[in-house]
Amino acid sequence: MAPPVSLQRDVQRREPDPVTTAEAAAAAEAARIAAQPLDPRTRALEGFRIAAGTVPAGANPAAAAVADAQGSALAALQRTDLSPERQALVQNVVERLGNGVIDGRVEPHINNTFRQHLYDLATAPDVAGAGGDRFRGALAQLTRAAQVLDQVPLAPSTRLGYDVGSGQHTAGSGLPVLDVAAIDADLYLRNADGTLHIESTKAAPNTLASELREQLQSPTPRQIGRQAEWLQGGTPEAPRSTGYFMLDAQGDFTALMNPRNLGLLEQAVGDADARRIVIGERAYSINDLKAMGQDARAAVQPHLDAQRAAWVQAGNPESSFNTAQAANEFYKNNMANPEAAMRTLGRVYGQQQPLLERLPQPELPTARQGGVLGAATGGGLTLIQTALDGELTLQDARTVASHTLLGAGVGALQAQGERALMPVVDRAIGNTVQRTATSVAAQSIGQNTAAATSSGVFARTMATRVVGSTVVGTAITTGLSVYENREGLARGDSQAIGNVAADTAVGATSIAASVAVGAAVGSVVPVAGTVVGAAAGLVVGVGIAYGAQISGARDAVANTVSGWVDGIKGWF
Repeated sequence: MAPPVSLQRDVQRREPDPVTTAEAAAAAEAARIAAQPLDPRTRALEGFRIAAGTVPAGANPAAAAVADAQGSALAALQRTDLSPERQALVQNVVERLGNGVIDGRVEPHINNTFRQHLYDLATAPDVAGAGGDRFRGALAQLTRAAQVLDQVPLAPSTRLGYDVGSGQHTAGSGLPVLDVAAIDADLYLRNADGTLHIESTKAAPNTLASELREQLQSPTPRQIGRQAEWLQGGTPEAPRSTGYFMLDAQGDFTALMNPRNLGLLEQAVGDADARRIVIGERAYSINDLKAMGQDARAAVQPHLDAQRAAWVQAGNPESSFNTAQAANEFYKNNMANPEAAMRTLGRVYGQQQPLLERLPQPELPTARQGGVLGAATGGGLTLIQTALDGELTLQDARTVASHTLLGAGVGALQAQGERALMPVVDRAIGNTVQRTATSVAAQSIGQNTAAATSSGVFARTMATRVVGSTVVGTAITTGLSVYENREGLARGDSQAIGNVAADTAVGATSIAASVAVGAAVGSVVPVAGTVVGAAAGLVVGVGIAYGAQISGARDAVANTVSGWVDGIKGWF
């Protein structure tokens, strides 16, 4: 639909204004930055502040350190003594779990184990021995918790329970109390389909194998037996399932191919075809492991026959040949872990698990990206403005080209300036804004809630982006206005001063509005929030910039300021 005649005439009467083009280009880049998601690390640390424990009066320093979940998380993120692979995993897990707490998807307050594991992750060495066992056990359980949050849809109104014991109050998880004496669920959850699930996590396969051997030798139920008993308590209306996770696929694996161990493990897993036994990055069913064990025993037999023949040929009695020792050596040398076993057997078992990808890391646009967006904004809007009379002249084409170049320069400067200024702004006002916003939100929705903390983080991010983008954009548009009015300013002309003041006011308003709208929309729209938020912010920012020009509001401000300047001059 064509614009109203009055609007057409007003636009035709005006030449495209370079300052308005600059305001639009700056607003477009500011809106894109505003719509970027929150930094997951900053958000995660706020989540761990929610997860902090209560320190009783007179508690020793060690107890206070464990209770400080945020301090443990920060220390774990900053560890430099780990291998690059371990360091990357620790950082990924900590970020995901912290975000899970603030999103209300994991319950950290059932007991102190969640905080203890964070403390172990931050302080225990990743070496062989007792300290290393603490680190690896904690990393295994925390890693599996992060994988569950990433890959398993939870039932509505429930949270992941961390290290839940028999009869233990499950706090705000929305899960029923475990009803088997002395059972311990490293992870406890209800799937989206309603199935209750407990997960047992181990640092390596040999740890699970030791528990299986202990149960085989015990006349009373141990942990494996208790899990089997709990599983049997499920019904068609309230189904149950169990699973086992081992972090290190390189740990001794051979005992998990033993038929007796697998028979006991099958009782605890139930469905022999369900791939609920995860070793490293692959998931196996009981039948997968049974098939691997059968194939392994078939593969070892020719080796044993050859070894036995060589033993007898060397003059030894056949009865003295130690078959078990020879088989164990073959397994150790060729099948110590699942990957080695599959290479030896020439067959693939199990199923590859999804990788635990890093949470999206927001990055401020580069100067080049800002230039491209600024060019598109400046050139596109100028083309629309010059084409409203129905024909484009060569002069119009030159105007469009010049405003495209101007928009590119402004967009590049805006992006580069924001990259430099926003960290400074955050250091200056970030903590104050966050504390204030969290306190205000807590008074409305309750103390120590994820919602209050999330409000504080959002307010900090928005304030940083609004201030940073507005300062940069206003400086650019003011500078351009000064250049455009340089001759009048040199003479002290009141109208020139009014023009600069008006351009500064319009620029600040349009950019601040584009950032606020972009951040607000981008934070609530799922999946495509960044794109939608940037588009909404662009529309608002450009609308203010061009609306002020077309409506005469910009001229009204300029004339008002000019009158003030003339009045002041009259005093002298």
